[in-house]
Formats: sequence, C-alpha cells, structure tokens
Amino acid sequence: MTAENLNTTSNVILPEISSDLGKTIRIIIEAIQAACTPFKKASTQSNLRIPLNENKLTQILVEQIEVKIKSQPAIGVKNQYSDIFLGTKGIPDFYFHTVEEGATHEPLFVVESKRLPSPTFEREYVIGQTKNGGIERFKMEKHGKGLSQCGIVGFIENFTCDYWLQTINKWIIDLSRIDNNWSPDEILVESSSYDNCCYSISKAKRLSSEPVLLHHILIS
Repeated sequence: MTAENLNTTSNVILPEISSDLGKTIRIIIEAIQAACTPFKKASTQSNLRIPLNENKLTQILVEQIEVKIKSQPAIGVKNQYSDIFLGTKGIPDFYFHTVEEGATHEPLFVVESKRLPSPTFEREYVIGQTKNGGIERFKMEKHGKGLSQCGIVGFIENFTCDYWLQTINKWIIDLSRIDNNWSPDEILVESSSYDNCCYSISKAKRLSSEPVLLHHILIS
C-alpha cells in the first residue's frame, strides 16, 4: 500500500513515521489533499441549494475523497463515526476505516469539520460554548480516543489560509494564558500549501493519554 497509487502529486510534509500506520495516514492525508480541488468545483455547482451548512459541505467532501481513495481497496471513508468499541459519545464528521468483509474495525483516522468563520461561535475551531470546539473535542477525548493521529478540516468561507492560521494560533495562545489545560505548544505549525488547501500539524494535549497529533487541512 503506497501513496504513489493515488492519482495526485503531493506536497504534504509529514513527521517521520516508520510504522505501517504512518504509511496509511500519509495515504489518507494525500487523499484529502487531492479532493480539495474537485470539492471546490462540486460545492459551487449552480443547482445546489445554498447556503451549505457544515454537514452538507462535509458530505460533498467525503464524496470527492471517496473518488480519490478508491485505488486503495483496503481503505474506506464514511460520514459520521459512532464509537462501537470504546463508547465515546462524540460523533466525528467523517472517518476512514479498514475494509474487510465479515469484520468491523476501529477507525484508522477520524476527522472533525468546521466552517471558518463559524456561524455560531467565533472560536469554535478551537473551543465551543459547550465544550464542543474542534480541537477541544480531541483534547477531551470526545473524538479520537485510542488513536494517536486525527484530523480537522476547516471550510474557509472568508479570508485566507494565512489569516486563519494566525487567528487560530492567537486563540490557542490566549487560552494558554488563562487555562492550564492549554499550552502555546499546541499551536498549528504550517507544513505546506497547495491548490485550494493548506496543511498544518499540531499536538493537542489530552486529559488521560498521550497527546494526539492533529492534521489540519484548511480548504479555501
């Protein structure tokens, strides 16, 4: 299973990971990257009823990711993950899984989606009014429990990737000054940018386990 099988040219730079899981995550990130441009085309079709909310944007994105990852028959992608293994209550917006007839597996990778700017609470990419912010859900293990790597997709509706990278990092730094559960070490570090998307990574500290490596894909 190699990333070269995907129909895309990748600029994604990931941390050095030698395990088979690392190779699988690389394939997944590249599939999301490859889906950004066709997603932009599909989500601006003239026959769509707009505005499109977060769930509808995610649905369109997952359809395009499915096209890009179909060359990997052992990996599937679906909308919304209900945790049937560890019983966590959060439901990530989409997830990648091992495809095997007659068996179901814990997810390979789960992803939360957020609109930028949020239509409800300004800092929702990071924290929410009821502890339901994007990064916050992973810190509290509402999402991604048992996983070492997860993802967040941001649908940019106004401003640029650079603007949102700086804004999100400011929110994190501001939180670190008033809340011991947050640290400046959790800011996003930009790794690469490409057509219609930019990619960053961060490490989010969790309450009861090792930090989770978050892959951030902001789609303009």
